[in-house]
Amino acid sequence: MQIKNKIAKIGIATLMVLLCYSCTQSTITHTYQSLPYSGWERDSILNYTVVVDSLTGKCNIDIELAYNNSYPYSNIYLFVSANDSTENCIFSDTLNIVLADEFGQWKGDGWGSLYQQREWYKKHYAFPTEGVYEIRIKQGMRDNPIQGIEKVGVRVERAVEVE
Repeated sequence: MQIKNKIAKIGIATLMVLLCYSCTQSTITHTYQSLPYSGWERDSILNYTVVVDSLTGKCNIDIELAYNNSYPYSNIYLFVSANDSTENCIFSDTLNIVLADEFGQWKGDGWGSLYQQREWYKKHYAFPTEGVYEIRIKQGMRDNPIQGIEKVGVRVERAVEVE
């Protein structure tokens, strides 16, 4: 009976630690959008909503890609921009994300034919004001549509301040 009590206490303590950890998560938004099997059209814009409040502070913004072996290139160009609620552009960039090394080995994590890669985009970025922002991503490759990109995601997290 005493062993069961110890196991129960350890289980409860572990659960409490996990609950406390989940309450302090720094993720503001983490959203994926799936792309059609027919491919990602050049004029298809993916939209991601980010709500910024007074507690948000500085953020890290990352782009995440899920791709498969049918993607024909070792990189992908993305046009990334963000607008505020009045449609003012607050940033606009062209990214060249390397997906494979010079030997054709995918850089992302995965197994089989599906890989996922997280690209660090903006570090310690401060949104200008509180409000709702729209991050937009568009592919910038010559092929139309491009095959092999299955999902595109945006992750916005509170930046950890190092003292």
